Amino acid sequence: MLPQRPIFQRFSFSVFSLSLLLLFSACAPRETRVEEGNRTGTLHVGSPGEPSELDPHIINAPPDFRIVPMLFEGLLKGHSANLTPLPAVAETWELSADRKTYTFHIRANARWSNGDPITSADFIFSWQRALTPALGSQYTFLMTDVVGADDFSAGRSDDFSTVGFAAPDSQTVTITLNHPTPYFLTSLANNAIWSPVHRATIEASGSVTDRSSGWTKPETFVGNGPFVLTDWRPNEIITLAKSETYWEAERVEINELVYHTFDNSSTEELAFRAGQLHRTVWVPTSKIPGYREQQNSPLIEVDALIDRFINVNTARVPFDDTRVRRAFALAIDRASLAEHVYLNTAVPALRIVPTGMPGYPTDSDFEYDPTTARQLLSDAGYPNGANFPAVDLSTEAGGSANLSEALQAQWRTELNVRVNILNSETRVHWNKLNRKDFDLAIGGWTADYPDATTYLDLWKTGSGYNFTNWENLSYDQALVAAAAEPNPTTRLAILRTAEGILMQHMPIIPIVFEKDTLLIHPSMTNFTPNAMDRPDYSTVTLKAQP
Repeated sequence: MLPQRPIFQRFSFSVFSLSLLLLFSACAPRETRVEEGNRTGTLHVGSPGEPSELDPHIINAPPDFRIVPMLFEGLLKGHSANLTPLPAVAETWELSADRKTYTFHIRANARWSNGDPITSADFIFSWQRALTPALGSQYTFLMTDVVGADDFSAGRSDDFSTVGFAAPDSQTVTITLNHPTPYFLTSLANNAIWSPVHRATIEASGSVTDRSSGWTKPETFVGNGPFVLTDWRPNEIITLAKSETYWEAERVEINELVYHTFDNSSTEELAFRAGQLHRTVWVPTSKIPGYREQQNSPLIEVDALIDRFINVNTARVPFDDTRVRRAFALAIDRASLAEHVYLNTAVPALRIVPTGMPGYPTDSDFEYDPTTARQLLSDAGYPNGANFPAVDLSTEAGGSANLSEALQAQWRTELNVRVNILNSETRVHWNKLNRKDFDLAIGGWTADYPDATTYLDLWKTGSGYNFTNWENLSYDQALVAAAAEPNPTTRLAILRTAEGILMQHMPIIPIVFEKDTLLIHPSMTNFTPNAMDRPDYSTVTLKAQP
Protein backbone atom coordinates (compact mmCIF):
# COMPACT_ATOMS: atom_id res chain seq x y z
CA MET A 1 0.00 0.00 0.00
CA LEU A 2 1.73 1.88 0.13
CA PRO A 3 3.46 3.00 -1.20
CA GLN A 4 5.50 3.96 1.18
CA ARG A 5 1.89 3.44 1.48
CA PRO A 6 2.31 5.97 4.53
CA ILE A 7 -0.37 7.10 6.90
CA PHE A 8 -0.29 10.86 6.43
CA GLN A 9 -2.65 13.82 6.49
CA ARG A 10 -2.27 17.31 5.03
CA PHE A 11 -3.71 20.80 5.51
CA SER A 12 -5.20 23.38 3.19
CA PHE A 13 -8.36 25.48 3.15
CA SER A 14 -10.19 24.23 0.07
CA VAL A 15 -13.37 25.29 -1.64
CA PHE A 16 -15.00 22.33 0.08
CA SER A 17 -13.99 23.69 3.50
CA LEU A 18 -15.55 27.03 2.53
CA SER A 19 -18.78 25.24 1.68
CA LEU A 20 -18.90 23.93 5.25
CA LEU A 21 -18.79 27.45 6.62
CA LEU A 22 -21.56 28.48 4.27
CA LEU A 23 -23.57 25.49 5.45
CA PHE A 24 -23.22 26.47 9.10
CA SER A 25 -24.13 30.07 8.33
CA ALA A 26 -27.37 29.19 6.57
CA CYS A 27 -30.53 29.94 8.50
CA ALA A 28 -32.92 27.41 7.04
CA PRO A 29 -32.52 23.63 7.28
CA ARG A 30 -31.38 22.01 4.07
CA GLU A 31 -30.61 18.55 2.79
CA THR A 32 -27.09 17.52 3.75
CA ARG A 33 -24.72 16.02 1.23
CA VAL A 34 -25.11 12.62 2.91
CA GLU A 35 -28.90 12.83 2.80
CA GLU A 36 -28.81 13.78 -0.87
CA GLY A 37 -26.31 11.00 -1.52
CA ASN A 38 -28.53 8.43 0.16
CA ARG A 39 -31.36 9.53 -2.11
CA THR A 40 -29.34 9.58 -5.35
CA GLY A 41 -26.99 6.68 -4.66
CA THR A 42 -23.91 8.90 -4.31
CA LEU A 43 -21.25 7.90 -1.78
CA HIS A 44 -19.08 10.69 -0.35
CA VAL A 45 -15.76 9.69 1.22
CA GLY A 46 -12.63 11.47 2.38
CA SER A 47 -9.27 11.36 0.61
CA PRO A 48 -6.03 12.09 2.48
CA GLY A 49 -4.81 14.77 0.10
CA GLU A 50 -4.42 14.93 -3.66
CA PRO A 51 -3.42 11.70 -5.46
CA SER A 52 -0.06 11.74 -7.22
CA GLU A 53 -1.51 9.84 -10.19
CA LEU A 54 -4.26 7.40 -11.18
CA ASP A 55 -2.01 5.27 -13.39
CA PRO A 56 -1.84 1.93 -11.51
CA HIS A 57 1.76 1.31 -12.55
CA ILE A 58 3.25 4.52 -11.14
CA ILE A 59 1.09 5.44 -8.15
CA ASN A 60 3.06 5.98 -4.94
CA ALA A 61 1.13 8.11 -2.41
CA PRO A 62 -1.60 7.28 0.14
CA PRO A 63 -4.57 8.80 -1.74
CA ASP A 64 -3.70 6.79 -4.87
CA PHE A 65 -4.20 3.41 -3.21
CA ARG A 66 -7.73 4.26 -2.11
CA ILE A 67 -8.91 5.40 -5.54
CA VAL A 68 -7.12 3.32 -8.19
CA PRO A 69 -8.55 -0.10 -7.11
CA MET A 70 -12.01 1.26 -7.88
CA LEU A 71 -10.90 2.16 -11.43
CA PHE A 72 -8.80 -0.87 -12.34
CA GLU A 73 -9.10 -4.57 -11.58
CA GLY A 74 -6.59 -7.38 -12.00
CA LEU A 75 -6.94 -11.09 -12.50
CA LEU A 76 -7.98 -11.44 -8.87
CA LYS A 77 -9.32 -9.07 -6.22
CA GLY A 78 -9.11 -9.11 -2.46
CA HIS A 79 -12.13 -9.87 -0.30
CA SER A 80 -13.40 -6.55 1.04
CA ALA A 81 -13.05 -7.68 4.67
CA ASN A 82 -10.24 -10.25 4.91
CA LEU A 83 -8.41 -9.63 1.58
CA THR A 84 -8.37 -13.30 0.58
CA PRO A 85 -8.09 -13.79 -3.22
CA LEU A 86 -11.37 -13.84 -5.16
CA PRO A 87 -12.09 -14.20 -8.89
CA ALA A 88 -12.02 -10.92 -10.80
CA VAL A 89 -11.03 -10.62 -14.48
CA ALA A 90 -9.93 -14.24 -14.12
CA GLU A 91 -12.90 -16.51 -13.56
CA THR A 92 -10.83 -19.56 -12.56
CA TRP A 93 -7.19 -20.54 -12.09
CA GLU A 94 -5.00 -23.56 -11.42
CA LEU A 95 -1.59 -24.16 -9.82
CA SER A 96 0.95 -26.58 -11.27
CA ALA A 97 2.18 -29.63 -9.34
CA ASP A 98 5.50 -27.93 -8.52
CA ARG A 99 3.51 -24.93 -7.18
CA LYS A 100 5.40 -22.47 -9.36
CA THR A 101 3.12 -21.85 -12.36
CA TYR A 102 -0.35 -20.32 -12.14
CA THR A 103 -2.76 -20.51 -15.07
CA PHE A 104 -5.59 -17.96 -15.13
CA HIS A 105 -8.67 -18.07 -17.35
CA ILE A 106 -10.15 -14.68 -18.31
CA ARG A 107 -13.93 -14.45 -18.10
CA ALA A 108 -15.74 -13.96 -21.42
CA ASN A 109 -17.68 -10.87 -20.25
CA ALA A 110 -14.64 -8.89 -19.02
CA ARG A 111 -14.73 -5.46 -20.68
CA TRP A 112 -12.93 -2.12 -20.63
CA SER A 113 -15.06 0.91 -19.86
CA ASN A 114 -15.15 1.76 -23.59
CA GLY A 115 -16.60 -1.68 -24.34
CA ASP A 116 -13.46 -3.37 -25.69
CA PRO A 117 -12.98 -6.98 -24.56
CA ILE A 118 -10.17 -7.68 -22.09
CA THR A 119 -7.73 -10.29 -23.38
CA SER A 120 -4.55 -11.94 -22.22
CA ALA A 121 -2.59 -9.55 -24.46
CA ASP A 122 -3.75 -6.67 -22.24
CA PHE A 123 -2.08 -8.25 -19.24
CA ILE A 124 1.16 -9.11 -21.05
CA PHE A 125 1.43 -5.56 -22.40
CA SER A 126 0.65 -4.06 -19.00
CA TRP A 127 3.16 -6.14 -17.06
CA GLN A 128 5.87 -5.44 -19.61
CA ARG A 129 5.12 -1.73 -19.32
CA ALA A 130 5.20 -1.88 -15.52
CA LEU A 131 8.59 -3.62 -15.55
CA THR A 132 10.18 -1.42 -18.22
CA PRO A 133 12.95 0.60 -16.52
CA ALA A 134 12.06 3.79 -18.43
CA LEU A 135 8.68 3.94 -16.69
CA GLY A 136 10.34 4.01 -13.27
CA SER A 137 7.66 2.10 -11.37
CA GLN A 138 8.45 1.83 -7.66
CA TYR A 139 6.25 -1.22 -7.14
CA THR A 140 8.04 -3.73 -9.36
CA PHE A 141 9.43 -5.34 -6.20
CA LEU A 142 6.03 -7.03 -5.90
CA MET A 143 6.91 -8.93 -9.08
CA THR A 144 10.30 -10.04 -7.81
CA ASP A 145 9.14 -13.67 -7.41
CA VAL A 146 8.32 -13.94 -11.14
CA VAL A 147 11.00 -15.62 -13.25
CA GLY A 148 13.22 -12.99 -14.90
CA ALA A 149 11.27 -9.99 -13.57
CA ASP A 150 14.11 -8.50 -11.52
CA ASP A 151 16.60 -8.74 -14.40
CA PHE A 152 14.19 -7.07 -16.82
CA SER A 153 13.17 -4.28 -14.43
CA ALA A 154 16.81 -3.59 -13.55
CA GLY A 155 17.80 -3.38 -17.20
CA ARG A 156 20.06 -6.42 -17.03
CA SER A 157 17.89 -8.00 -19.73
CA ASP A 158 15.87 -6.42 -22.52
CA ASP A 159 14.27 -9.67 -23.64
CA PHE A 160 10.77 -9.78 -22.15
CA SER A 161 10.28 -13.33 -23.38
CA THR A 162 12.61 -14.43 -20.55
CA VAL A 163 10.14 -13.13 -17.96
CA GLY A 164 7.69 -15.69 -16.55
CA PHE A 165 4.56 -14.22 -18.17
CA ALA A 166 2.85 -15.94 -21.11
CA ALA A 167 -0.45 -15.94 -23.00
CA PRO A 168 -1.18 -19.36 -24.52
CA ASP A 169 -4.36 -17.94 -26.05
CA SER A 170 -6.49 -14.80 -25.87
CA GLN A 171 -8.31 -15.92 -22.72
CA THR A 172 -5.43 -17.54 -20.81
CA VAL A 173 -2.53 -16.05 -18.84
CA THR A 174 0.25 -17.94 -17.07
CA ILE A 175 2.66 -16.65 -14.41
CA THR A 176 5.73 -18.71 -13.53
CA LEU A 177 7.57 -18.04 -10.27
CA ASN A 178 11.15 -18.71 -9.23
CA HIS A 179 9.93 -20.77 -6.28
CA PRO A 180 6.68 -21.61 -4.48
CA THR A 181 5.40 -18.39 -2.92
CA PRO A 182 2.65 -18.83 -0.31
CA TYR A 183 1.52 -15.19 -0.34
CA PHE A 184 1.59 -14.71 -4.13
CA LEU A 185 -2.17 -14.83 -4.81
CA THR A 186 -2.88 -12.42 -1.97
CA SER A 187 -0.32 -9.99 -3.39
CA LEU A 188 -1.76 -10.42 -6.88
CA ALA A 189 -5.27 -9.73 -5.60
CA ASN A 190 -4.49 -6.61 -3.56
CA ASN A 191 -1.93 -4.55 -5.48
CA ALA A 192 -2.49 -2.20 -8.41
CA ILE A 193 0.82 -3.00 -10.13
CA TRP A 194 -0.85 -6.19 -11.42
CA SER A 195 -3.73 -4.28 -13.03
CA PRO A 196 -4.08 -4.14 -16.81
CA VAL A 197 -4.11 -0.80 -18.63
CA HIS A 198 -5.73 -0.04 -21.98
CA ARG A 199 -2.96 -0.06 -24.58
CA ALA A 200 -4.70 1.99 -27.30
CA THR A 201 -5.57 4.75 -24.83
CA ILE A 202 -2.01 5.02 -23.55
CA GLU A 203 -0.46 4.95 -27.03
CA ALA A 204 -2.89 7.63 -28.24
CA SER A 205 -1.53 9.94 -25.54
CA GLY A 206 2.17 9.37 -26.25
CA SER A 207 4.91 6.98 -25.22
CA VAL A 208 3.82 4.03 -23.07
CA THR A 209 6.59 4.97 -20.58
CA ASP A 210 5.71 8.68 -20.44
CA ARG A 211 4.67 9.28 -16.82
CA SER A 212 3.04 12.62 -17.65
CA SER A 213 1.13 11.83 -20.86
CA GLY A 214 -2.20 12.62 -19.19
CA TRP A 215 -4.04 9.49 -20.31
CA THR A 216 -5.76 9.25 -16.92
CA LYS A 217 -7.63 12.52 -17.36
CA PRO A 218 -11.44 12.13 -17.34
CA GLU A 219 -11.78 12.97 -21.03
CA THR A 220 -9.40 10.20 -22.12
CA PHE A 221 -9.70 7.70 -19.28
CA VAL A 222 -10.39 4.02 -19.96
CA GLY A 223 -10.35 1.52 -17.10
CA ASN A 224 -11.86 -1.84 -16.19
CA GLY A 225 -12.92 -1.45 -12.56
CA PRO A 226 -16.38 -1.11 -11.04
CA PHE A 227 -16.24 2.66 -11.57
CA VAL A 228 -15.00 5.04 -14.27
CA LEU A 229 -13.41 8.47 -13.81
CA THR A 230 -15.73 11.37 -14.73
CA ASP A 231 -14.30 14.42 -12.93
CA TRP A 232 -10.99 15.41 -11.34
CA ARG A 233 -10.69 18.84 -9.75
CA PRO A 234 -7.26 19.02 -8.10
CA ASN A 235 -7.33 19.50 -4.34
CA GLU A 236 -11.14 19.39 -4.33
CA ILE A 237 -12.91 16.26 -5.60
CA ILE A 238 -12.49 13.20 -7.76
CA THR A 239 -15.75 11.75 -9.05
CA LEU A 240 -16.28 8.19 -10.26
CA ALA A 241 -19.44 6.88 -11.88
CA LYS A 242 -20.64 3.30 -11.91
CA SER A 243 -19.23 1.47 -14.93
CA GLU A 244 -21.94 -0.16 -17.00
CA THR A 245 -19.38 -2.41 -18.74
CA TYR A 246 -17.96 -3.89 -15.53
CA TRP A 247 -18.43 -7.67 -15.52
CA GLU A 248 -20.27 -7.54 -12.18
CA ALA A 249 -22.07 -4.22 -12.70
CA GLU A 250 -25.42 -5.59 -11.51
CA ARG A 251 -23.92 -6.11 -8.04
CA VAL A 252 -22.74 -2.48 -7.64
CA GLU A 253 -25.54 -0.49 -6.03
CA ILE A 254 -24.09 3.02 -5.73
CA ASN A 255 -24.26 5.21 -8.82
CA GLU A 256 -21.48 7.62 -8.02
CA LEU A 257 -18.43 7.66 -5.76
CA VAL A 258 -16.98 11.05 -4.79
CA TYR A 259 -13.61 11.49 -3.06
CA HIS A 260 -13.24 14.80 -1.22
CA THR A 261 -9.70 16.01 -0.65
CA PHE A 262 -8.85 16.84 2.95
CA ASP A 263 -5.48 18.03 4.13
CA ASN A 264 -6.33 17.91 7.80
CA SER A 265 -8.14 15.32 9.91
CA SER A 266 -9.92 17.98 11.97
CA THR A 267 -11.44 19.57 8.87
CA GLU A 268 -12.50 16.14 7.65
CA GLU A 269 -14.10 15.28 11.00
CA LEU A 270 -15.98 18.60 10.92
CA ALA A 271 -17.32 17.70 7.48
CA PHE A 272 -18.46 14.32 8.78
CA ARG A 273 -20.36 15.89 11.68
CA ALA A 274 -21.94 18.35 9.27
CA GLY A 275 -23.38 15.49 7.22
CA GLN A 276 -21.06 16.04 4.29
CA LEU A 277 -19.26 12.66 4.32
CA HIS A 278 -20.29 9.03 4.62
CA ARG A 279 -16.83 8.11 5.91
CA THR A 280 -13.58 9.71 6.94
CA VAL A 281 -10.06 8.50 6.28
CA TRP A 282 -8.97 9.11 9.86
CA VAL A 283 -10.12 10.61 13.13
CA PRO A 284 -8.27 13.39 14.99
CA THR A 285 -6.56 11.66 17.90
CA SER A 286 -7.96 14.18 20.38
CA LYS A 287 -11.51 13.27 19.33
CA ILE A 288 -11.16 9.51 19.77
CA PRO A 289 -11.86 9.33 23.55
CA GLY A 290 -15.12 11.21 23.03
CA TYR A 291 -16.23 8.96 20.18
CA ARG A 292 -15.36 5.89 22.26
CA GLU A 293 -17.81 7.02 24.93
CA GLN A 294 -20.75 7.51 22.55
CA GLN A 295 -23.53 4.99 22.22
CA ASN A 296 -23.90 3.75 18.65
CA SER A 297 -20.63 5.48 17.91
CA PRO A 298 -19.60 5.96 14.26
CA LEU A 299 -15.99 5.29 15.30
CA ILE A 300 -14.38 2.16 13.86
CA GLU A 301 -10.98 0.97 15.17
CA VAL A 302 -9.24 -1.67 13.09
CA ASP A 303 -6.32 -3.84 14.15
CA ALA A 304 -4.21 -3.08 11.12
CA LEU A 305 -0.80 -3.96 9.70
CA ILE A 306 0.31 -0.32 9.79
CA ASP A 307 3.89 0.60 10.60
CA ARG A 308 5.09 4.11 11.45
CA PHE A 309 8.83 4.78 11.27
CA ILE A 310 11.55 7.30 10.51
CA ASN A 311 13.60 7.12 7.32
CA VAL A 312 17.25 7.95 8.06
CA ASN A 313 19.49 9.28 5.29
CA THR A 314 22.60 7.19 5.90
CA ALA A 315 24.56 9.13 3.28
CA ARG A 316 24.47 12.35 5.31
CA VAL A 317 26.55 13.35 8.30
CA PRO A 318 25.95 12.59 11.16
CA PHE A 319 23.60 9.73 10.20
CA ASP A 320 26.26 7.98 8.16
CA ASP A 321 27.40 6.67 11.58
CA THR A 322 25.45 3.64 12.83
CA ARG A 323 26.06 4.73 16.43
CA VAL A 324 24.20 8.00 15.84
CA ARG A 325 21.27 6.21 14.21
CA ARG A 326 21.01 3.77 17.09
CA ALA A 327 21.32 6.57 19.63
CA PHE A 328 18.32 8.34 18.09
CA ALA A 329 16.37 5.06 18.08
CA LEU A 330 17.12 4.09 21.70
CA ALA A 331 16.27 7.59 22.96
CA ILE A 332 12.61 7.36 21.90
CA ASP A 333 10.10 6.54 24.63
CA ARG A 334 7.54 4.77 22.46
CA ALA A 335 5.24 3.83 25.33
CA SER A 336 4.83 7.54 26.09
CA LEU A 337 4.13 8.28 22.43
CA ALA A 338 1.52 5.51 22.23
CA GLU A 339 -0.26 6.84 25.32
CA HIS A 340 0.02 10.60 24.98
CA VAL A 341 0.34 11.25 21.24
CA TYR A 342 -1.72 8.32 19.91
CA LEU A 343 -4.09 8.00 22.90
CA ASN A 344 -3.65 4.22 22.80
CA THR A 345 -4.51 3.84 19.13
CA ALA A 346 -1.00 2.46 18.63
CA VAL A 347 1.53 0.22 20.39
CA PRO A 348 5.32 0.66 20.66
CA ALA A 349 7.29 -0.72 17.71
CA LEU A 350 10.54 -2.36 18.84
CA ARG A 351 11.20 -3.92 15.41
CA ILE A 352 10.00 -3.16 11.89
CA VAL A 353 7.59 -6.06 11.18
CA PRO A 354 4.29 -5.55 13.05
CA THR A 355 3.70 -7.97 15.90
CA GLY A 356 0.33 -8.89 14.36
CA MET A 357 1.93 -10.46 11.29
CA PRO A 358 0.47 -14.00 11.07
CA GLY A 359 2.91 -16.74 12.12
CA TYR A 360 5.89 -14.42 12.51
CA PRO A 361 8.05 -14.35 15.71
CA THR A 362 7.03 -11.66 18.20
CA ASP A 363 10.30 -10.91 20.03
CA SER A 364 11.86 -7.41 20.06
CA ASP A 365 15.15 -6.12 18.63
CA PHE A 366 15.85 -3.27 21.08
CA GLU A 367 14.28 -1.28 23.91
CA TYR A 368 13.99 2.25 25.22
CA ASP A 369 17.46 2.85 26.70
CA PRO A 370 18.46 6.53 26.96
CA THR A 371 21.63 5.71 28.93
CA THR A 372 23.01 3.55 26.13
CA ALA A 373 21.79 6.13 23.61
CA ARG A 374 23.83 8.88 25.27
CA GLN A 375 26.90 6.62 25.36
CA LEU A 376 26.55 5.78 21.68
CA LEU A 377 26.30 9.47 20.80
CA SER A 378 29.39 10.17 22.89
CA ASP A 379 31.28 7.32 21.22
CA ALA A 380 30.39 8.88 17.86
CA GLY A 381 32.08 12.13 18.92
CA TYR A 382 29.16 14.10 20.34
CA PRO A 383 29.36 13.86 24.16
CA ASN A 384 26.18 15.28 25.69
CA GLY A 385 25.27 16.48 22.22
CA ALA A 386 28.31 18.75 21.94
CA ASN A 387 29.06 19.90 18.37
CA PHE A 388 26.12 17.95 16.99
CA PRO A 389 25.19 19.53 13.64
CA ALA A 390 21.83 21.03 12.82
CA VAL A 391 19.51 18.33 11.41
CA ASP A 392 15.95 18.35 10.12
CA LEU A 393 12.98 16.03 10.63
CA SER A 394 10.80 16.17 7.52
CA THR A 395 7.12 15.38 7.72
CA GLU A 396 3.80 16.20 6.11
CA ALA A 397 2.01 19.26 7.40
CA GLY A 398 -0.93 18.61 9.71
CA GLY A 399 -1.16 14.90 10.40
CA SER A 400 2.22 14.25 12.03
CA ALA A 401 2.65 17.53 13.90
CA ASN A 402 2.15 16.14 17.42
CA LEU A 403 4.39 13.16 16.72
CA SER A 404 7.15 15.33 15.26
CA GLU A 405 7.07 17.69 18.22
CA ALA A 406 7.14 14.80 20.71
CA LEU A 407 10.15 13.24 18.98
CA GLN A 408 11.88 16.61 18.87
CA ALA A 409 11.34 17.03 22.62
CA GLN A 410 12.53 13.52 23.51
CA TRP A 411 15.75 13.87 21.50
CA ARG A 412 16.36 17.25 23.10
CA THR A 413 15.83 15.83 26.60
CA GLU A 414 17.71 12.56 26.25
CA LEU A 415 20.51 13.46 23.82
CA ASN A 416 20.73 17.26 24.16
CA VAL A 417 20.47 17.69 20.38
CA ARG A 418 18.32 20.11 18.47
CA VAL A 419 16.21 18.79 15.60
CA ASN A 420 14.28 21.19 13.37
CA ILE A 421 10.87 20.20 12.02
CA LEU A 422 10.18 20.75 8.32
CA ASN A 423 6.49 20.50 7.40
CA SER A 424 5.63 20.02 3.73
CA GLU A 425 2.51 19.22 1.74
CA THR A 426 2.20 15.62 0.58
CA ARG A 427 3.72 15.93 -2.87
CA VAL A 428 6.67 18.00 -1.63
CA HIS A 429 7.33 15.51 1.16
CA TRP A 430 7.26 12.57 -1.25
CA ASN A 431 9.51 14.37 -3.70
CA LYS A 432 12.03 14.82 -0.89
CA LEU A 433 11.93 11.11 -0.17
CA ASN A 434 12.28 10.15 -3.82
CA ARG A 435 15.22 12.55 -4.25
CA LYS A 436 16.66 11.38 -0.91
CA ASP A 437 16.83 15.04 0.06
CA PHE A 438 16.33 14.81 3.82
CA ASP A 439 18.10 14.04 7.10
CA LEU A 440 15.26 12.31 8.94
CA ALA A 441 11.80 11.81 7.44
CA ILE A 442 8.67 10.37 9.02
CA GLY A 443 7.20 7.58 6.92
CA GLY A 444 4.95 4.60 7.19
CA TRP A 445 3.83 1.45 5.47
CA THR A 446 0.65 -0.56 5.32
CA ALA A 447 1.18 -4.20 4.37
CA ASP A 448 0.60 -5.14 0.73
CA TYR A 449 0.11 -8.78 1.74
CA PRO A 450 0.23 -10.63 5.09
CA ASP A 451 3.89 -11.67 5.07
CA ALA A 452 7.03 -10.15 6.63
CA THR A 453 8.59 -9.59 3.21
CA THR A 454 6.07 -6.81 2.51
CA TYR A 455 8.20 -4.77 4.96
CA LEU A 456 11.64 -6.33 4.69
CA ASP A 457 11.83 -6.12 0.89
CA LEU A 458 11.49 -2.33 1.13
CA TRP A 459 15.09 -1.88 2.26
CA LYS A 460 16.93 -4.32 0.07
CA THR A 461 19.40 -2.88 -2.42
CA GLY A 462 17.62 -1.38 -5.42
CA SER A 463 14.16 -1.19 -3.87
CA GLY A 464 12.17 1.80 -5.11
CA TYR A 465 11.17 2.53 -1.53
CA ASN A 466 14.60 2.34 0.05
CA PHE A 467 15.01 6.10 0.49
CA THR A 468 17.76 5.67 3.09
CA ASN A 469 20.82 5.08 0.87
CA TRP A 470 21.54 2.00 3.00
CA GLU A 471 22.86 -1.17 1.37
CA ASN A 472 23.95 -4.36 3.10
CA LEU A 473 25.04 -7.54 1.34
CA SER A 474 24.26 -9.82 4.29
CA TYR A 475 20.74 -8.42 4.47
CA ASP A 476 20.18 -8.90 0.73
CA GLN A 477 21.56 -12.44 0.86
CA ALA A 478 19.27 -13.36 3.75
CA LEU A 479 16.22 -12.22 1.78
CA VAL A 480 17.37 -14.26 -1.23
CA ALA A 481 17.90 -17.32 1.00
CA ALA A 482 14.45 -16.93 2.55
CA ALA A 483 12.84 -16.72 -0.88
CA ALA A 484 14.41 -20.03 -1.88
CA GLU A 485 13.68 -21.84 1.41
CA PRO A 486 10.84 -24.40 1.03
CA ASN A 487 10.45 -25.07 4.77
CA PRO A 488 8.04 -22.44 6.20
CA THR A 489 9.54 -22.50 9.71
CA THR A 490 13.10 -22.17 8.44
CA ARG A 491 12.02 -19.42 6.05
CA LEU A 492 10.54 -17.34 8.86
CA ALA A 493 13.71 -17.81 10.92
CA ILE A 494 15.82 -16.50 8.03
CA LEU A 495 13.53 -13.51 7.63
CA ARG A 496 13.82 -12.81 11.34
CA THR A 497 17.62 -12.87 10.97
CA ALA A 498 17.36 -10.35 8.13
CA GLU A 499 15.21 -8.10 10.29
CA GLY A 500 17.83 -8.29 13.03
CA ILE A 501 20.47 -7.04 10.59
CA LEU A 502 18.21 -4.15 9.60
CA MET A 503 17.60 -3.19 13.20
CA GLN A 504 21.28 -3.45 14.12
CA HIS A 505 22.19 -0.91 11.43
CA MET A 506 19.01 1.15 11.94
CA PRO A 507 18.55 2.93 8.59
CA ILE A 508 14.90 2.83 9.63
CA ILE A 509 13.81 3.79 13.16
CA PRO A 510 10.53 2.10 14.15
CA ILE A 511 8.11 4.22 16.17
CA VAL A 512 4.71 2.54 16.59
CA PHE A 513 2.33 0.04 15.04
CA GLU A 514 -0.89 1.95 14.44
CA LYS A 515 -4.52 1.05 14.42
CA ASP A 516 -6.70 2.32 11.61
CA THR A 517 -9.41 4.69 12.88
CA LEU A 518 -12.28 6.05 10.82
CA LEU A 519 -15.85 7.34 11.09
CA ILE A 520 -18.70 5.59 9.25
CA HIS A 521 -22.16 7.14 8.80
CA PRO A 522 -24.93 4.66 9.75
CA SER A 523 -26.47 4.97 6.29
CA MET A 524 -23.34 3.40 4.76
CA THR A 525 -23.78 -0.37 5.01
CA ASN A 526 -22.09 -3.47 3.60
CA PHE A 527 -18.66 -1.92 4.09
CA THR A 528 -15.99 -3.56 6.23
CA PRO A 529 -12.57 -1.96 6.79
CA ASN A 530 -9.65 -4.35 6.52
CA ALA A 531 -6.20 -4.73 8.06
CA MET A 532 -4.36 -3.39 5.00
CA ASP A 533 -6.59 -0.35 4.41
CA ARG A 534 -7.80 -1.48 0.98
CA PRO A 535 -11.34 0.01 0.86
CA ASP A 536 -13.78 -1.63 -1.55
CA TYR A 537 -16.67 0.75 -2.14
CA SER A 538 -18.26 -1.43 -4.79
CA THR A 539 -19.93 -3.46 -2.02
CA VAL A 540 -21.58 -0.47 -0.32
CA THR A 541 -25.31 0.05 0.05
CA LEU A 542 -26.74 3.43 1.10
CA LYS A 543 -29.80 3.43 3.34
CA ALA A 544 -31.91 6.51 4.03
CA GLN A 545 -32.11 7.29 7.74
CA PRO A 546 -35.41 7.91 9.54
